[in-house]
Formats: sequence, structure tokens, C-alpha cells
Amino acid sequence: MHELPLVFFTVLAQGTVGLFLVLASLLMANSDALRQQLLNKLLLVVLVLLGISGAAAMTHLGQPLRAINVIFGLEHLSALSVEIITTALFGGAVFTYVAMVHFGILAKLQKLVLAGAMVLGVLLLLAIANVYTLATVPAWNSGWTIFQFVMTAFVVGIPAAALMLRSQSASLGAFQKNTDRALATLGFIALGLVLVGYPLYLFWLGQVDLPANPLGLFDYHGRLMLARLGLLFAGLGVWVMAATRGNNSSTGLAGVSTVLVLTAELCGRIFFYDLHMFASGM
Repeated sequence: MHELPLVFFTVLAQGTVGLFLVLASLLMANSDALRQQLLNKLLLVVLVLLGISGAAAMTHLGQPLRAINVIFGLEHLSALSVEIITTALFGGAVFTYVAMVHFGILAKLQKLVLAGAMVLGVLLLLAIANVYTLATVPAWNSGWTIFQFVMTAFVVGIPAAALMLRSQSASLGAFQKNTDRALATLGFIALGLVLVGYPLYLFWLGQVDLPANPLGLFDYHGRLMLARLGLLFAGLGVWVMAATRGNNSSTGLAGVSTVLVLTAELCGRIFFYDLHMFASGM
């Protein structure tokens, strides 16, 4: 599949934004020095994941050295240029915040930089969705594209944040357990939204005037969508039920849940990219 690097880039970038928003929100709400120190260390994982997603996107370029040409696209607000620049600004803001904390620079401005990075993260989610909301691809040209991309940030970011916090449970103590239960509640809400939203999206897709049944475009499409829903339910459902029943420190369970939902979103994104076959004029 030619778009496989973009499948990994979009899913990893969106999940990374979700993870960052959870960790940044906890940093904003906490004044305890030890907790802040541990949460700041976890932000290094955000930078690593964002770097991996960016590397995946670069492999999609035929001439990577020409990536600098993206700057010229800003002249006419190219959606692709805006996406790449927003990705760079988000990564740069997170890096700047981490560096400021590590070297103790301008302590009074650190929270402001963190808040700016949170805004850029949200803008990145919208910028990626804007690239694919194309009038020439009817199967993409709707609010369902934004819904799917934003939900990827939630369903991947929330269990990933729980996994990161559980890895520090010995140091964070009761704070980690209380936060885990709160994240499980958010995970339950996210699970409800996707289990309602994704079938509605498929129903909408069936109403769009397309030359063929999108679920029958390739032999594996039906299995792909069933796998997405099944993996999402298993990944989020098992973790949420265990967390609400008092299992708030097992990194293995949170790790398996994160892998399952990440795999589910990759399945959904492969199906999404296959729909470009319905572009006008093809």
C-alpha cells in the first residue's frame, strides 16, 4: 500500500497529541514538585513518538531533500504545507518546554509555553484533517474525517497516558491511582462515542453517491472494519473495567490495551486511505 507511511504518520501523530494533552493537563493542574518532575520526564516519550511519526511521513516523500519546498506552499495556504509547519511548531514547542524545564530557564514562562504547545497540538489535529477534507474525494469530504482523526487522539492518547503514569506508580502513589480512575472514565466515554460514531460513519458512507460499495472495494475491507471495532472494544473495554474495579497499577494490562487500540486505529486508517479510489475522475 503506497499510503502506508501516511497511515503510520497520521495515527501516531494524533495519538501522540492525545497523550501530550493528557500529560500537559496534569502538569497544569499540579503544583507538587515531585509530580511535576516525573510528568516532565514523561514528555520525552512524546518527543520520541512525534519523531517516529515524522520519520514515517518522510519515507512517503519521493525526494525527501525537497521537503523544504513546503515553505513555498504557505504562500497560498496549502493544506499540506500548513500540516507540516504545524507539526514542526508543535514539536518545537514541546521541545522548548522540556528544554526550559531541564535547564531551569525562565520558570515563570514555562506554563505559558506549555499552554501554547497544547493549542498547537489541537491545531495539528485540525490541520491533518483539513488535508483530507477534499471536495474531489466525496468519501473524505465530510465532518466524519475530523471526527475520526480527533477520536484517534482520544482512544490512543488516553490509555497511552495511563500506561505512562502506571510506569511511575511507585513514585506517584495515590495520585497515579486517582488519575488512572479518572482516565478510565474518559476512556469509557470515548469507547461509547466510537461504538456509536463509527457505525454511523459507515451508514453515512453507504448513502454517499459512490461507484461501488466501499466495504466491498477490496476483499479485506469488511474484515478490516470488524477488526477495528473488535480491537477497540477489547482494548478500551478490558482496561476500563479493570481500572474501575481497582486494578490501577498493572502496566502490562495498560500496555496491551494501548497496542490493541493503536492496531485498531491503523486498521481504520488503512480503510480510510483506500477510499481515495473514489476520487473524482478516477
